[in-house]
Amino acid sequence: MSSSKKIVFIVGSLRRNSHNRTLAGYAAEVIGDRADVEYLEYADVPLMNEDIEFPPPPEVVRVREQVEAADAVWIFTPEYNFSYPAGLKNVLDWLSRPQVAGDFEAVVSLTDMPVAISGAGGKAANANVRRQLVDLLEYVEASIVGGEGEGFVLPASAWETGVYVIPEWDKTRIALQAEDLLSALS
Repeated sequence: MSSSKKIVFIVGSLRRNSHNRTLAGYAAEVIGDRADVEYLEYADVPLMNEDIEFPPPPEVVRVREQVEAADAVWIFTPEYNFSYPAGLKNVLDWLSRPQVAGDFEAVVSLTDMPVAISGAGGKAANANVRRQLVDLLEYVEASIVGGEGEGFVLPASAWETGVYVIPEWDKTRIALQAEDLLSALS
């Protein structure tokens, strides 16, 4: 596969040293030179608000253009109170909105985009947020790779130290998920 393929990683936690950013970093290593990986930086995207939707704020234009220039998206997210982190939900709301006022039939940034889902968190392995992401992605007609994706239970040491050392079995699961996403780009 040519490295001209591009995958945008969306990390649901805005925390610089988040466990899901660690998971994404490992996925980037696995992908290596088989695709270019970019991280979507979206902390500056304003809250979705129809009063400022048209024309969209420059931060929204930037994230839309980055996603639309990609060949695939991989979401790595924690689960907050059995749901999406607010920042992730906000950026996905912007990516799912029509880009022309009143044109609800046009494609949106995620339409037909291959999207994989992963999440590291508590003992439920982020099952609720992964399921909710599938619902949202089906609604915008994204091409979901691997269904609800992979959920990873953080080891006790990650909660105690703030450092996520990914277990070998979880590394294998991320590698398999990377292969599935790369195959979707062929």
